[in-house]
Formats: sequence, structure tokens, C-alpha cells
Amino acid sequence: MKEDVWLINGDFGVSREHKVLVDDGFLMVKSLPSDARSETSKPRKMEWVVVCVLSSGSAICAINGEECALHAYDMLLALPGTVLWDRERSADLLMDSLCISRKMLEEALPFSMYNWDVMAFLATHPVFSLSEEEYARFSLFYSLMSDKLKHQDEAFYKESMRCLLKAFLYDFSNVIARFMPSQGSVRYSQGTNLFKRFLDMLASTHPKPRTVTFYAEKLNVTPKYLSAVCKNASGYTASDLIHKAVTKEIADLLSYSDKSIKEIMVEMDFPSLSFFGKYVKKHFGMGPKEFRAKRST
Repeated sequence: MKEDVWLINGDFGVSREHKVLVDDGFLMVKSLPSDARSETSKPRKMEWVVVCVLSSGSAICAINGEECALHAYDMLLALPGTVLWDRERSADLLMDSLCISRKMLEEALPFSMYNWDVMAFLATHPVFSLSEEEYARFSLFYSLMSDKLKHQDEAFYKESMRCLLKAFLYDFSNVIARFMPSQGSVRYSQGTNLFKRFLDMLASTHPKPRTVTFYAEKLNVTPKYLSAVCKNASGYTASDLIHKAVTKEIADLLSYSDKSIKEIMVEMDFPSLSFFGKYVKKHFGMGPKEFRAKRST
């Protein structure tokens, strides 16, 4: 039995050549039987978010040097940078896998779902035992996405695939929540609490002011201190996070709304079309018209 593999790029174009996964790609692996495994398996550093669910059999792998046993209905989630080593697998092992690039994940998730506590938890707890209902739901999402790949000429193919991926990510967040410690059982430092308040404010404010000073004043701290806290907590400065949130909203409006570029400019509180165009070109490498045209093709 051979691997059944599809490579899907950012526009959900399909190719059987999956040796090179582009940065904005998305890889689906229907099954990985034992005879498909290379005899020279070595530790590999993941470049994407990898989700694997075992439907039968068992496997032993090393995750960042820690050995872990996986069984049917277990889910493995590896974040970018995780070192995985496939050590052993049973002859009856079958698993479904999704490999999602960081870029595609950021595009699929609304900014309000960015949660650095979750990322920290996943980094140290990469394996989950799914209930029968959770496993059945994952399999359903997987089957739906696999089926859509056979009908690329249908109207709204790209849009439906994006919606399926978003729905899967929302549903997967419920699985994570079942394993996460309750908020009341965790004590956060002053810096972490400030960072969480900043993210909450950034997610709930619309239109989003684009200066660190605005948020710092609301939080009663200096812009320099807020940026230092953000950098320490996430690796990004406050300005980085603000522009990530703003460009996410702009990308969604240009891609999925019928609003004119001028209407989007007004909604996002830019002073002029010229300023808006320069901002979009700086962050996307192209103007808003070109960006919208590229997303619609």
C-alpha cells in the first residue's frame, strides 16, 4: 500500500509532488503504513504545524528528545521547531496527518484566537488522547477536505476549503481546551498579565489604532515597557503584533468582502487612499488592487 499524499499551496492548488512543501503550503497524508517508512529514519525538525491522528496500530517516537508511545485515537501535534524522530511503528499502523504552514495557520485563524498560553502548553504537551466522538469528528473533517480535492473545478472551491480548515481549527481548539489547566489554577506574572490584557484589547478594538502609544496609555505603562513585555512573552514587539492584527483584518476584507478599497480604507481608519495603499504595499509586497486580484484568481 502506497502513501496517498496531496500537496496544497496557499491557493489550494494540488500537486502529487510533495517532496518540497512551500512556505504557504498545506500537506495531507492519508495513510502511513509501516512499509512506507524509510529504514534510515532520523530526527527531523518540523517547519510546519503537524497534526497526526492514529486510526489503528501503535508507534514510538521521540519528541524533542523525549520518547513517547502513541496508540489508536491518539493525536500528536508538533509546532514549528519541534524535533520528531519516528523510532518504531507496528505493522498495522495507519494515521491521518495535516501539515499546515505557520503562514496559512495565521491566515486561517482570527486574531482573537491567538493565545500564547495555548502555544506554551502545546510545546510541552504535544500528545492528546481523543474520545471516540472527537476522533470521529477529526476523521469527518479529513474526509471532507480529501473529497474536496477531487472537485477543484467546482465553483467556490477555494472558499469552501478555507472554511473547512477554519472549522477544523475552531473544533480542534475545543480539544485543546479539555486538556488545558483552568485559568484559576494558574498564577501569572505581572508581565504576563499585562501581555494578556494587551492581546485582549488588540483583539476587541476596531478599528485598531496602529501606534504602541495608544495601547500603552490605555494600559497605564510606557510604550517601551509594553514592547519589552511583548517581546519577552512572544518574541514579537508590540508594534509587530499590532501590524499582524491590522494586516490580518485588511487581508480578510480584501479577500472575502465586497467592500470597495475606499470603504475598507475608511473602516480601518486610514487617512487617505494613498496612505492605505502604501501601508498595504509595505506589508504585502503589492497594492490593495493587486492583492485582491491575486486572491480572487
